[in-house]
Amino acid sequence: MINKLTIDDVPENLKSVACAIGLDAFKNLIRCAGGTSVYIPSERCIVKPIRDRVIRESFRGDYKDMAIRFGISEISVRKIVRGKG
Repeated sequence: MINKLTIDDVPENLKSVACAIGLDAFKNLIRCAGGTSVYIPSERCIVKPIRDRVIRESFRGDYKDMAIRFGISEISVRKIVRGKG
């Protein structure tokens, strides 16, 4: 029956999710996680490890430049480069 789901069948509080990911992906989400509570992390939480990896990969010794480039403190850059950030 889920195959017959249209956007008009989706409850109002979930329409923004269905529109954001597309109706087919929404149907798959229902199939795999329907009836459960799903935590969706913030973009900041997901992006932070990527930012830290990029900092470590592109670090060339200039803490101040990296701090300005990524909008964080020099202390944060030092911690990230040392693997403690």
